[in-house]
Amino acid sequence: MKERILDACCLINLFASGEKTSILQACGEFCVSEQVASEALRIGGIDDEDPSRLVPREIDLEAVIRSGLIKACRLEGPAEVEAFVRFAMELGDGEASCLAIAKSRGWTPATDDRKARRIASENGIALTSTPELIQEWFQATGAEEATLIGLLQNIERFARFRPRRPDPLHAWWMRHRA
Repeated sequence: MKERILDACCLINLFASGEKTSILQACGEFCVSEQVASEALRIGGIDDEDPSRLVPREIDLEAVIRSGLIKACRLEGPAEVEAFVRFAMELGDGEASCLAIAKSRGWTPATDDRKARRIASENGIALTSTPELIQEWFQATGAEEATLIGLLQNIERFARFRPRRPDPLHAWWMRHRA
């Protein structure tokens, strides 16, 4: 199975889902660049004192890396560093590192960032997205519809993500979230 490298947006969505372990196990091998790992990664969490409010919660990425569900990787060699610098002229360091590593190693970056998706397409880099990963997980695990509904609602609430209308899986997402 081809390795995938997670951008911060997809990583946050997986953590917000409440099913990150199941998704990561069902969908293959994932890596995260040191640039993404060093970003302040947070999701919304329910406030202990006021359950109607959300408060920021830190993502414990190190625990997931230690467990082996995600591997850490870094830019290697002059070609990756040069691609990173080129991509970083238009993108943040996390997105730029994902695209540079993916381009060099033939991996698939997982990102929902519109600009990163456009630049990847312009550079012949095949992509995946949160909706694609969730659909793949759902089909691979045969999860209950109620579990999928809760997962999609968690992503929307805690990560503030919903696919845009042009996304090929927008209708699928909307049909399963109610």
